Amino acid sequence: MMKFKRKILAAVMTVTLASAAVATYALGNRAVDPADRMGYIFTQLNLTDSQQSEVLDLLKTLSAEQRTQMKANMEAMRDADTRPTRDEMTALHDSHRAAQTQVITDRLNTLLAPDVTADLVTYLDAHRVARLKGGQHGGAESDRGNNQGDN
Repeated sequence: MMKFKRKILAAVMTVTLASAAVATYALGNRAVDPADRMGYIFTQLNLTDSQQSEVLDLLKTLSAEQRTQMKANMEAMRDADTRPTRDEMTALHDSHRAAQTQVITDRLNTLLAPDVTADLVTYLDAHRVARLKGGQHGGAESDRGNNQGDN
């Protein structure tokens, strides 16, 4: 029973921690308009204004879904008795990331050609990974340490 609870908690924590998915890159910094942030890749992929709007709407929807799921996971995590191991967290994170990539790919394929979708998902994923490696997780955390001045 304890192992089952650990796996459930690990899954909940993984979803919560991995919620900085593809949509988060596009919408993460609220100070920058998502259309401006995505302008480069939209231009490179030759997306029409209509396609750009549809992609941004989809990313907003995915981001809202992630926030809702994250809140539910946080509540479930509070109720859990144990914490998952690092290996359990890593395995769950990897499987969750793959699932997220598949969801966004499937949904973008309804709007764009598969090769365009593949390029867009690759771009978004690369930027998400670069942000995470750089220690920037969006929001206030991404601004920490940047306003230190010369004092």
